[in-house]
Order: sequence, then structure tokens, then C-alpha cells
Amino acid sequence: MLEGETGLILRIPEAEPVVGKWRSGHDSSAPLGVPAHVTVLYPWIPMDQLTDADRAAAAEIVARMSPFDLTFAAVGRFPAALWLDPRPGEPILALTRAFAGRWPAYPPYGGEHGDDLVPHLTISDSTDPDELGHIVADVEAALPLHSRVDELSLLVHQGGCWSLEQVFPFRSSAERDVRDVAGPAHQDRGECVDLGQDRAVAGTNLGLHLAK
Repeated sequence: MLEGETGLILRIPEAEPVVGKWRSGHDSSAPLGVPAHVTVLYPWIPMDQLTDADRAAAAEIVARMSPFDLTFAAVGRFPAALWLDPRPGEPILALTRAFAGRWPAYPPYGGEHGDDLVPHLTISDSTDPDELGHIVADVEAALPLHSRVDELSLLVHQGGCWSLEQVFPFRSSAERDVRDVAGPAHQDRGECVDLGQDRAVAGTNLGLHLAK
């Protein structure tokens, strides 16, 4: 993970009461300031290369899209991750395709997984999912979760933490100005810590995984 690296996410605050306590100990991105989220594109343009024209183009892409509702009704597993399944996935993938098409030098997950992508909200990336039955039981008891998504968030990695840099509103809220913000992406997560080698995992966790 590099200083000034960026990612585009959909923040899901409704999930925090259910997954927050588990993410804090099992999701390597959470102590770095990343909130419960579904990734749209990671990595994106490094901060020192991001221009006003790029920001304007991003705002235009997002403003063409209407807000949408997501339902999280199931827990999924990758070989090294436990996650919530957002439905419908198509609006998320549409955003990913729009950004990757506009900036082809930044394909999802560096192009490692091609086009076969699975939107997801990570709960754990640090333990074998088969060993997390207690987490699955706790989370499933609170499902389904519902979230209204009406903005895209730009995160930047600086000083060992991920911070919220800018918010792009969807169509119905486009009369609001695109907001520049400062500070941790998730103010309530607590102190942001340096995870050393695990920071590479935290960066990976902002990516989209290959379908299984």
C-alpha cells in the first residue's frame, strides 16, 4: 500500500452495528480508518496525480446515476474472506465499469481478476472463514440489512490511515455541491494504527474479489 493511494467506495453505515465489532478485530482495513463499505474501484488515481478534471469527470459519472437500495441478506465466503452479499449487485458493477472505462489505466484490483467480479462487504480477511461460525451466526441473526446508497466516497491513504477525501452525490442529490472533507473515513472506529505488513492485506481488501 502506497502513500497517496486512493479508492472509491460505497459506505454502508447501516452495517456498522452488525459487523463493526467483528471488523475491528478481523478486517485489516478497519483499524486503518476504512468504514463498512462496498468497493467500486481500487486502486484509483494516486492523490498526487488526481486533477480537477478527474474529479469533475468522476462527479459527472456519479451524477448520472440515481440512488439505489441495497439489501444484505446472506453471508458469503471466499477462501480468505467472510463477507456480506449486496443485492442487487448490478448498480455497483455499473459504477465500476463506468470508472474503469473512463480510466482504463486503473482496472479493478489492478486487473488481477479480470471482469469476473463479486461486489461484497468484508467482515473478515484475517482468519479462515470456516473457523468463524460464531461470527456467521451473530451476523445472520441481524439480517437482512437495508441501505440507501446516494453517494460515492473517495478515500486516500495518507500517514498510515485511510481518510475520506471527497464525496460525489448521485442524481437526486446532485444539487448539493461535491463535498471535500478531511479526517478519518470512519471517525468512530477509534485510533488508526499502523499494521505493518498487514497493511498490504488492508489494501487488497478494498478490491473486488474473483467470483467463486
